[in-house]
Amino acid sequence: MRAFSKLSIRTQVLAIGAILLAVIPLVSILAFRQSSVVIVNQNTQYNMELVSNLKQRVSDNYAKISGIMVNLGYDTTVQDFLAENDNLLTYELSKKVQSLMGVIKSTNPDIVDIIIVNASGKHTSLNGKIGLAREMMDELIDHEGNVHYGGFKKADPLLARDTFLFGMNLFASRDTSRYGEKIGLITVILDAKSIQAEIEKFPRLSGTSFYLRTNGNLVYANADGLELNLDAERLTLYSGYGESAVNEKIGGKSYAIQSFDLPEIEGNIISAVPIGNLIKELKGLKQTSYVMLFVTLLLVTIPYSVLMMNILKPLGKLIAFMKRLKSGNLEVLHTKVELEGYAEIEVISTQFNTMLNRINDLTQQLLETTGELYQADIERQRAEMSFLQSQINPHFLSNTLDAIKGIAIVKGNQDIYEMTAALSRMLRYSIKGSNEVRLEEELKVVGSYITIHQGRFPGRIQFEQYTSEGLHDVLIPKMIVQPIVENALTHGLEPHASGGKVVIQAELREDRHMEIIVTDNGVGIEPERLAQLRSTLRSRDRTAYQHIGMKNVNDRIRLHYGEGYGIEVGSQLGSGTVVRVRLPLPPA
Repeated sequence: MRAFSKLSIRTQVLAIGAILLAVIPLVSILAFRQSSVVIVNQNTQYNMELVSNLKQRVSDNYAKISGIMVNLGYDTTVQDFLAENDNLLTYELSKKVQSLMGVIKSTNPDIVDIIIVNASGKHTSLNGKIGLAREMMDELIDHEGNVHYGGFKKADPLLARDTFLFGMNLFASRDTSRYGEKIGLITVILDAKSIQAEIEKFPRLSGTSFYLRTNGNLVYANADGLELNLDAERLTLYSGYGESAVNEKIGGKSYAIQSFDLPEIEGNIISAVPIGNLIKELKGLKQTSYVMLFVTLLLVTIPYSVLMMNILKPLGKLIAFMKRLKSGNLEVLHTKVELEGYAEIEVISTQFNTMLNRINDLTQQLLETTGELYQADIERQRAEMSFLQSQINPHFLSNTLDAIKGIAIVKGNQDIYEMTAALSRMLRYSIKGSNEVRLEEELKVVGSYITIHQGRFPGRIQFEQYTSEGLHDVLIPKMIVQPIVENALTHGLEPHASGGKVVIQAELREDRHMEIIVTDNGVGIEPERLAQLRSTLRSRDRTAYQHIGMKNVNDRIRLHYGEGYGIEVGSQLGSGTVVRVRLPLPPA
């Protein structure tokens, strides 16, 4: 995005225009494809609902045929016919059975024939299709007494039409010695047109092909299906596709293929819907969209070009003027730039000319103030000279202390010599240029300071110092320990009648920080004063009137390292004071 923003306005405008020209057709294409998917899905759902109704009808027909076979097969007359061995009685019973079958046939015109055969081979039927019944008998020799689908039979010279076969073994149900024994077979031959007619009733899209298959054989194909002429291999393949539509290319056209199982006749229905017919209306809409797209782009291009001219031309003129101004020609400041275009461009022109006038005025003021600045620079140099001269005084004092040290040695006064030497070391340390020093140097200066106090109070002040290994060379801010030791001596030990001890410890902590601990066994701090001191250390008020040295040290540490570091004070009245200075360690 940043790289794009650095391009010229012309390039950005052209790029945005190109993106719009590409996006608008892309959106139209995507919308057309999405609409196509929606229509195909809706057709898929529609086919599923239609075939669901067909499956229900096939299931109802199967249940009806099963009911007919059970009711007829276990009728008392039929049972007597099947169990009778006497030829004359068998003949008379067969007439009665035929009468029953005739009644059933009259109410179910789709039934081509009903055949009942007993165990000894005697039979009765409506149309004498006994050969089909014997085939069923062979198939059902080990079958139980439920209805069995026998398959599809193609029309031949002996069978005038395509039919479906259903058969069922019959068992003796009368209270005789043969009760439960298989005594015969009933076969129903159903006209295939009963199912084909149901398919023909389907309201469907023009060009949709339907195929009815059972036991792997094609039973029926509508006119469109015959025209599409799918072979057995493809029909077998499509039978496994399931109810979700799958797109297939057949003869150069795309079809939505679906397969629906018909378990009652061990078959399925395959539908092939031409996608081109589904989206036929969308094609007209697509062409209309392209025309509208062309007109829209034409209408957008004209004002777009005008917009570019009214923006880019004035901006180009302004850039050229600014380049002349950048060249350093001050005469340009006395001219004006004239920009024509939108109201905003004219506002820019007015404001730019006002800015030129202001720059011209400021240039004059700059020339006037240059002399004043030159004079101020001279004054600054004089101030720096005074500062350098002021540094001579500490050096003079240090040299004077060295002279006193020499006199003390000559006179043999060791105490004066040591105190003067300690004071000289502190003075040189204080005027040392660096803001950070090694911990070892800081503690040496603290030792010099204590030496001075020990000279003032002989025998009253004791001093011990401990430093953890590895901390001697750690850099710390200069003069942060001395003010704390000064407080310990002045407020802790001097008021104490017998003096006391100051212990300085520098210790390493586990969380990558160090602590400098100053402990004294002096008079301690009263609770009220201790609370006030802690409040002063926490406060950001730099004008605190008490413990100014500790306050200064704490503020310097917090400014240098952050809020997590600084001074903590603990004290017990009459027992002494402990001051902890928390400092970070440099990265390893």
